[in-house]
Amino acid sequence: MNDHFHWDVERVLFHLGPLEIRAYGLIFATGLLVSIHMMQRSFRDRGLPDKHASTLSLLLPIGMIIGAHLVHLIFYEPRSILENPVRIIEIGRGLASHGGGVGVALALLWFTRRHGVSWHRYADAVMVGAVWMIAFVRIGNFFNSEIVGRATDVPWGVVFVQRGEHFARHPSQLYETILGIALIGLAMFMHGKRDRLRDGATLYTVLAVYFGVRFGLEYFKEYQAQTLTPEFPFTMGQLLSGPVALLCGYMALFSRRCGLLSSPKPSGPDGNETEGKIRRSHPPTGAR
Repeated sequence: MNDHFHWDVERVLFHLGPLEIRAYGLIFATGLLVSIHMMQRSFRDRGLPDKHASTLSLLLPIGMIIGAHLVHLIFYEPRSILENPVRIIEIGRGLASHGGGVGVALALLWFTRRHGVSWHRYADAVMVGAVWMIAFVRIGNFFNSEIVGRATDVPWGVVFVQRGEHFARHPSQLYETILGIALIGLAMFMHGKRDRLRDGATLYTVLAVYFGVRFGLEYFKEYQAQTLTPEFPFTMGQLLSGPVALLCGYMALFSRRCGLLSSPKPSGPDGNETEGKIRRSHPPTGAR
């Protein structure tokens, strides 16, 4: 056991007067800024209005945080809603990545319907930026010694000293960090091929891979919430990930509207008829 890596980093990095600067908060904020920057660049690359990207840069993080908090309470701390209703407004305490995705999707749906634009087209552009948050959030979890893996004897096991433990666990946060980095590569590759792909293909492909792989990684993670019975074979994370992975996998491969296996996007003289129609329907003002 003494050969395992001991992780002993304080959650509070330093103080600015009465304020505590925590590692998780700093990493989360950095990831959010990077995601917003990449989303805005994706919008410009796709010829979408800059003003829409600016508005979504404020709207989507709000939807993400609210959705992540509410889903965490509903699925991971259901009793706390009745026993301590104040938890509902304690936004910083408890965030679930599944809820963050739901919050972003609903906020984007409201925005696209209000402006009469394609949800799938905008969702692809958003995904190119949003995918960066996965790696940053899991690095933050590692610094916070939370969302830990199960006990293990593997050579790369980590002892989380801040938890008061003396045994090694799977560094499941780092496993998901590696997954996040791979997804960034996938999203950027598909972004480069955007003129050949149907709207929605990037969104569903990235989500299918993320939730599909995450379903497997849950076997290395400590249980975070009780499911149906103690003997139930799946974790809450798997129950939330499995259906999304299957649905997105179907949409990514077989959907006539978005699927990778459907007929190619029709092209015109400019190389992309659909792209040309959308660009002609929007005045050049505000877009680059």
